[in-house]
Amino acid sequence: MFELIRKNKLYFLALLLILAIAFFIRLQNIKSYNTYWADDGGGHITYTETILYENRLATLDETYLAWHEPLYYYILTGWIKFGQLLGIEGLNWWETFNVLIYFGFLGLIWQFSYYYSKKNKWLALLNTFIFSILFVGVKLSAYINNELLLHTLIILLLLLFYKFKLATKGKELKVVYWALILALASLVKISALIILLAVIVFYLLKYIFSQQKYFLKYIFIIFFVVFFVNIPWIAYKQQNYNTYFSINIYDDKPKQSIIKSDGWKYIFNINTHIFTDYPYWFSKPDSYFSILLSDSFGDYYNLFNYPGIENNPEDQKILVGNGRYTTAKLWQAMLNTNRLALGIFFIWFVGWLAFLWKAIKKRKIEDNDLLLLVVLVGGWSASLYHNLRLPYLEAGVLKAHFIYFTYPILNFFAYREWWNIFKNKIWWIILAFGPWILYLLIAKNILLTNIY
Repeated sequence: MFELIRKNKLYFLALLLILAIAFFIRLQNIKSYNTYWADDGGGHITYTETILYENRLATLDETYLAWHEPLYYYILTGWIKFGQLLGIEGLNWWETFNVLIYFGFLGLIWQFSYYYSKKNKWLALLNTFIFSILFVGVKLSAYINNELLLHTLIILLLLLFYKFKLATKGKELKVVYWALILALASLVKISALIILLAVIVFYLLKYIFSQQKYFLKYIFIIFFVVFFVNIPWIAYKQQNYNTYFSINIYDDKPKQSIIKSDGWKYIFNINTHIFTDYPYWFSKPDSYFSILLSDSFGDYYNLFNYPGIENNPEDQKILVGNGRYTTAKLWQAMLNTNRLALGIFFIWFVGWLAFLWKAIKKRKIEDNDLLLLVVLVGGWSASLYHNLRLPYLEAGVLKAHFIYFTYPILNFFAYREWWNIFKNKIWWIILAFGPWILYLLIAKNILLTNIY
């Protein structure tokens, strides 16, 4: 990486500019955004304060997030104590921890894209640019939450899988190292088990087609390490919440059958209002696709605009579905952002179809692509499953940041295929970077909480 940057001064300046934009957005939001205003913001803070001041885990009576895995909050507590040693106090310091994690995430995104694309530096630059400005990532790095660390560890696991060559024989020790990271990721959030299942599926597919028994050995090693490391938390959660596999406090609601679920009503529905006249939260889900699109590119749940907006005169604020306010300017910015997002999604979709068509024609898929494909399908399948099993709006299972780790993979497949389609790479640069530069200009009012 450093050798590439050293030999390409213009490339280095472009990368530096992207990181500067990412830093500026997040610095502005740290100064102006109150993390209590965010998704479950107060709950995450209470969880952390309980560890910080009482040296124990929180209970459900203290915060509804008490069932969350504890590792992120212990690490954050260490960051807070480090700040206290430096004489730095307050939520702004707490929030800088996620900004620090996010720059690690961007570094991993560059490496992930570069190595999986067989050293395509422009694809790596594009993915870094996209995830420096995409709203859902800006939101995740603006408040105290365990999601961002989980997604960062997942991208790290995918990168190490490539670097360690874990689809080849004689990698038992490296499989152990890799499994330890996965085990820690599962102590950040149980959603990391999606990667566990994806890798098991990958190894089983490899075993079926090759009959190489070392794939079964790798499965056993990974499963054993993850289970062994998680035993204390499994016991604690079983004792206090009666189940280890609960991922949502609404799990006690009646589970619905996948086939007869009320969720099917919105899985295949398109809510056109987000492009025409109402870009924010409705009183009910309406559309799985539309919510994920708007929540990825813009502030669909209206959690991220500037503080004090509710104190505006009545003719300068608009009440939306979740009981919070926005302004006419932000409203229009959301509509324009959603319209552009639909165009970007079309670019993704065509690139994705091109990837699938090539794989079908060749009747072959490379190991690296197979792993990423299984992880991508696994992430989206988990999201669909939870929406069908718990199709309750208040359950909060329909949010883009729950499957954020799948976005770099989706981008990777789509834009790599477009790279292969265009003989003249200038057209690829225009197609790839153009819409995102336009997105930055249109969405700036949404990305920056104090611009309105």
